[in-house]
Amino acid sequence: MPEPSGTVTGQVEIEVVAWVTKFVGGDGSSRKVYHQPIEEGDTVRTVLRRLSKGHPQLHKALWDAATGDLGEHIEVLVNDAVLGVSHTLDSSAQPGDHYALIGQYLGG
Repeated sequence: MPEPSGTVTGQVEIEVVAWVTKFVGGDGSSRKVYHQPIEEGDTVRTVLRRLSKGHPQLHKALWDAATGDLGEHIEVLVNDAVLGVSHTLDSSAQPGDHYALIGQYLGG
């Protein structure tokens, strides 16, 4: 996997929705949108880690501290598809991609 080059090649839009916005300074009922620059060699994982490093509560909620993989309670969508359908964390980030972080709702 190529290492990020430090040269910005475009950006992705990251939409944080509903209760997940509480982890990025929101009220938990709306959405927040970020435009994250991407570099050559970036993956979905590196882009999400870059965003979450600036928001410690999001970082803690999004990533499993023991494994470094995604935690259980926030669903990641890439271009409207749940992660694992047509993209993985190690898929290349492409200019114009749209990511969404959506909290799972549990209960009955």
